[in-house]
Amino acid sequence: MKLNSLRALAAGALAMGLFCTSCREPQSATAAQEPSAPHSLTVTVATAREETMTRTVDVQGALFPREKTVLAAEDDGAISQVLADFGDRVKAGQALCRIDPREYQLRLDSARAQLEQADARLVNAKANFRRASELRKNDLIPAQQFDDISSTLRVAEADAEAATNAVGLAQKKFDDTYVRAPFAAYVQKRMVSPGEHVATGTPVFELIAIDPMKLRASIPERFVPMAKVGLKVALSVEANPGRVYTGVVRRVAPALDQTSRTLLIEAEVPNPDGSLKPGYFAHVTIDLGRDRALFVPRSAVMRYAGVSRVFVFEHGVVRSREVETGATLGNKIEIVKGLKQGERVVTTDLDRLADGVRVVAKEQSS
Repeated sequence: MKLNSLRALAAGALAMGLFCTSCREPQSATAAQEPSAPHSLTVTVATAREETMTRTVDVQGALFPREKTVLAAEDDGAISQVLADFGDRVKAGQALCRIDPREYQLRLDSARAQLEQADARLVNAKANFRRASELRKNDLIPAQQFDDISSTLRVAEADAEAATNAVGLAQKKFDDTYVRAPFAAYVQKRMVSPGEHVATGTPVFELIAIDPMKLRASIPERFVPMAKVGLKVALSVEANPGRVYTGVVRRVAPALDQTSRTLLIEAEVPNPDGSLKPGYFAHVTIDLGRDRALFVPRSAVMRYAGVSRVFVFEHGVVRSREVETGATLGNKIEIVKGLKQGERVVTTDLDRLADGVRVVAKEQSS
């Protein structure tokens, strides 16, 4: 019995040894099959090139009336007539209201009567001077008397001139009882009512002219060298979706805004139907003309957390570089800053790259 037990233990130990040997041998075989180094990644690269493009810039703007003015009364008195109201379209020279003219009519009549008297005295003084001149030639009147007659003529002439001026002033005051539009416009506000007494300088109407409109917008600093009078603009407003208005730049500010680093421009936009209103915000595209710009394929630019990057291929290694992008042109994008013409950028497998990674490059087919 004891001998049989010893034989069983020996057989078990031998089987265990053989089992362990069989377990280690596959591990050695697997280790021998592992490669010594990874293969390099193959990527496509493209060359950054300058191209000619039509440069545009998209900005936000606001619309303003071509002219805006507040009219004031030029005479004292009660409003006798209101001839226009809020929202009315008025012509240049059209009467908007009138101040009671009766007092001013009386002043005008009195000034005209005084002018008639002054003219009569002048006619008489001129006749006396002509007679005195003939008599003086023949020494028939003394020099003192002739001088008095000459002086009387000069006084009469001065009185007639003053009376003429007084009539002109009275006529103007009478005409000013009408408050008239200085230009074609719309009535934005009516500030008086019939019977209301106004003093000289009292505001009575506010007018705005809206054809054409003024568009004001600010352009970024890097486009300032291209800003000039005569550039074309296109704009749209949310109130009239789908409609595009056009205009022309008429004024360019002489200096940049120190806070925003932008330049203010002002364009003139035709508005014959009045569909554009002062106060509208506008989406504006400004045509800056032809320009040279550096482009790479859009697939070469990787954006993350608001930062744009490209991988530049140099001597078998890629280098990550931050860039500033600009306009897009089909499947290409402008590089404003961070890249030079002729440098080669990776266009594939960007998510598998990191700074300093070694790659095999192949040229992108055009």
